[in-house]
Amino acid sequence: MCSRTMAPRITSTGTSFPLKSVLNFAVAIFAILVFFMGRELIGALYAWGFLGLLAVAFFIDHSALPHPSRILINLTTVAALVAIFVRVRFNFLIEALMESILLMVAVKMLEDKHPRDYVQIVLLGVASLLCYSMLSAEKDFIVYCFGMGLTSTLILLLSTWLDKDPRAFVSVRELRQLFTRTGVIFLAMLPLCLLLFFGLPRINSPIFGTRGRYGIAATGFSEQVQLGDVSHIQSNNKLAFRAKMAPLNYNDPYWRGMVLDIFEGRVWVSSRNTLGRGNFIPEADAPRIEQEIVLEAGNRGVLFALDQPFAILGVDTILDGDGAFRYRSRNVGRRLRYKAMSVVSSQMRPAFTVDTRRYLTLPVGFIPRLRSLVENMIQGMNNREKVSAVMGFLSSSEFLYSLEGLPNTGNALEQFIFVNKRGNCEYFAAAMGVMLRMAGVPARLVAGYRGGVYNEAGGYYMVQEQNAHVWVEAWDSEKKVWVRHEPTPAGTVLSSALSSYDTFSMYLDLLDYQWSKLINYNWDTQIDLARNLRDVLHNPRASLPPTQDGFRRLGAALSFPATVLAVLAACVALFILVHTLKKRRPEIVLLNDFLRAMRRNGYRRHESEGLSEFLERVDDANLRILALPFVRNFEGCYYRDRPMDSELHQKLRQRIKKIYRSRKVLY
Repeated sequence: MCSRTMAPRITSTGTSFPLKSVLNFAVAIFAILVFFMGRELIGALYAWGFLGLLAVAFFIDHSALPHPSRILINLTTVAALVAIFVRVRFNFLIEALMESILLMVAVKMLEDKHPRDYVQIVLLGVASLLCYSMLSAEKDFIVYCFGMGLTSTLILLLSTWLDKDPRAFVSVRELRQLFTRTGVIFLAMLPLCLLLFFGLPRINSPIFGTRGRYGIAATGFSEQVQLGDVSHIQSNNKLAFRAKMAPLNYNDPYWRGMVLDIFEGRVWVSSRNTLGRGNFIPEADAPRIEQEIVLEAGNRGVLFALDQPFAILGVDTILDGDGAFRYRSRNVGRRLRYKAMSVVSSQMRPAFTVDTRRYLTLPVGFIPRLRSLVENMIQGMNNREKVSAVMGFLSSSEFLYSLEGLPNTGNALEQFIFVNKRGNCEYFAAAMGVMLRMAGVPARLVAGYRGGVYNEAGGYYMVQEQNAHVWVEAWDSEKKVWVRHEPTPAGTVLSSALSSYDTFSMYLDLLDYQWSKLINYNWDTQIDLARNLRDVLHNPRASLPPTQDGFRRLGAALSFPATVLAVLAACVALFILVHTLKKRRPEIVLLNDFLRAMRRNGYRRHESEGLSEFLERVDDANLRILALPFVRNFEGCYYRDRPMDSELHQKLRQRIKKIYRSRKVLY
């Protein structure tokens, strides 16, 4: 009969271990990998709780202590899950999922596990990888993927063996063979993964066909403002780009694209630096913000960034000046990923002397009655007062924001100002730019986007084509700066239309964002990742921000070395506690006393030897007759889970005393 302690067995072929004991050890390593992968996503209470439950499960599996009842485990699990999901909020969903997965892994570790339970633990680990990848898939994520891949392969092999032979023992030689086969199976899959990674055609489609289909009709981005040609004003709610960054403390941020500085009578266009536009000097006290932008495919060669970008990294750029950037034609129409550095300010100070004359240019004889209106409006005013007068004129209640019934003739601007008085941002910005130039104030238009919805779960802004916008920058001759002005009365409507995103839609977009980062690579991105793989493995540190209730609130106390030492100390303490409890159990005390009495008579039981097998080796007939009643009664109760009453306990105690008194030899 085998011992309940599942100790190593010494045979003629060497040391062997119970298969289930080896499997439990492999699952414990797998669970620790799951824990350390998501340690920054879970609260400290749940982290220490998981480590404690894991230690308890390990010692239950390797001791004589019984497993907790499933009813007790299920009730405790339900209570803990309720406590987790009470804390769920929009920006705490992934963390709650990780805490729930860790809890279910700990529960599975506490149970008396069968082969299907080991498979379920592996599936929970895969689920934790998916949850973690929604927030970060860089650096140490690769290390955990390799580690969990190897251990899960080993667990599946061992659980298959356990299903066929629950009482099997594994020799050291067989363990080496298992480790070798595990590595071969895992490594055999790597070429296929690399083939899928590098060999599949590049795709630009999202996971979900619904991406960007929320919201209402609005304008799309245009490289020029041509009133009278409204073909681009359409239902266009596709995603334009995402900008990963910390949330701003104000609504409706501006995303700069192009500076339209030439007016040709019907259309505003960009000189694209052909007239010598240069850079600008960031305001010293203005906040500087870094963004990681994923620009969707189908763009027109313009790079967008927050407010006033002064640097673009990660893509071959062309500087148009005044914070406007483009990229080389070879990248047009491809999804791009780049970093931008910007300052947030309503004023832009050029780093060069501005020739203001070209910002006053208008076609000869352009709309005489509009010029007459402007001249009458600004009499006796300085430049700042002129800007205020024009803003006041366009913001009057007579002018309305609209996408319907817009003038589309050759004199669309004149019709907008004097007849229709309804238009979108392009009409208001074009009107203000022309009127300022008529008033002698240098002016230009800026095309880009305004607004967007912040996805708190992913930590990025979602900007759609319907957020496309045009605004005005006027020259302040006293401060020598360009000042941003917003002439569109209902400009805030552009972003408020998207404020109805529900939580489910946000997480669908988060999955699409991760898809864009992990799967939708272009060749340049893949080559860069392949080149940087060695550096990633040398510096396996994820770039996850700490959560509000995250692990970093404990400071450095839960760093990897400190946690390992803490777990070892907890294991030692738990080991002492378990053995203390075992000694206090009446059955264990009787068994130890019986074995001690037999040792005093010169007979020592092997660790993997059952009591009946041990008694067969006793060649002293009198001692064997004395010990046989104890062995039969003890096995009948202990190994068949029969209760031991006080009368039987007393009889067994008397039998041990007789064995003590019969000793012949003292060892």
